[in-house]
Amino acid sequence: MTVLCGTDFSHLATEAARVAGLIARASGQDLHLVHVLPAESLPPDTGSRTGQSGFPVDRLAWEAETLQVAGLPIVTDVMRGRPDEALVKRAGELGATLIVIGAVGHRTIDRWVLGSCADATAREASVPVLVVRAAEPFVEWLVKEQPLKVVVGVEAGPSSDRGLAWAGALRRIGPIDLVLARLVVPGEENRRLGIAGPGMGIALLPETEARLLEELRARQRLLLGDSDVAVGLKVIPALGRLDRHLVTAAEELGADLIVVGSRHREGFRRWWHGSVSGGVLGAAPMSVAVVPVVESGPTDS
Repeated sequence: MTVLCGTDFSHLATEAARVAGLIARASGQDLHLVHVLPAESLPPDTGSRTGQSGFPVDRLAWEAETLQVAGLPIVTDVMRGRPDEALVKRAGELGATLIVIGAVGHRTIDRWVLGSCADATAREASVPVLVVRAAEPFVEWLVKEQPLKVVVGVEAGPSSDRGLAWAGALRRIGPIDLVLARLVVPGEENRRLGIAGPGMGIALLPETEARLLEELRARQRLLLGDSDVAVGLKVIPALGRLDRHLVTAAEELGADLIVVGSRHREGFRRWWHGSVSGGVLGAAPMSVAVVPVVESGPTDS
């Protein structure tokens, strides 16, 4: 089994590689480190890999050497083409369980950041994609055994279920504090549950909130089973963009990671808006994991 990490040799890409290495080691997997060159930078007969020495190959070798820990198997690979397409293709060829990419700040325009590589990879990949903003929470988690604070965005449907199951599986490789955040449109939920009262069109009525928490608790038991992980449940009234409400809730909870599910090749629907400024990936100041319906958890073997 393999964790695949894309790097452009920037500082945060190196941080992402560090996180990928820690996850690979903790879950007993190999690490595949990839750099993608523009197609026009290579002769047309070189194929998808350079197969030769040079700056990218040598730099990748150096990066791999700095990541060598406890016998972690690392393979380096220089490809050409669009970074998102190359990463998704190689992940499929390797049967990778996770793609890891570094993010450079909010809404920064770059080949390897949101709106380009990370955004496109998350929408197209059939495996979970982890976009890393800071390595330190993962170091605290997998080296110092401090709980990783994880918030999972929950809504009705299999995409959220998959994200929740994937987040729960993280406890197999390290301690986690897990919060399930269900964002709801108050009027819709009041009507769905047949609960009426003053302001029911715009306010989440107490009985409705209690029923929603019970529904959320039932999904927790179904998808996570009996667990020694303390799970927090939160129902958040949301009018407007749900992704912004989720990011705000994660910030208030001090989350290290937001996990969201997606329908493969269909986007998030309500969670994913196809733009850098609008989605969770673009707005979150912490790392984000995008989990497609079609793929297994990060530590399945």
